[in-house]
Amino acid sequence: MRAQNFEIYYDKEADVLEIMIGNPTPSYFDEVDDDIFEGRDIQTKELKGFKIFNFIKKGSKLKDIKFHLPVNMEIKTHS
Repeated sequence: MRAQNFEIYYDKEADVLEIMIGNPTPSYFDEVDDDIFEGRDIQTKELKGFKIFNFIKKGSKLKDIKFHLPVNMEIKTHS
């Protein structure tokens, strides 16, 4: 697997964590667990990211989310 960029964004007011993988493409999101959505490219079905709602509220109840490394990471925060 080739290295891909990904971005992590947390919206404190909405309590939503977004993890986006690779370059943005038209994607769809399906709920894979309670408040956890997996995004896939519409054409290729390639994994494009995750959205986790109620992230802080869930705390340790979250299951592992695994992806292959190496990756390049850019972390952004929203005040």
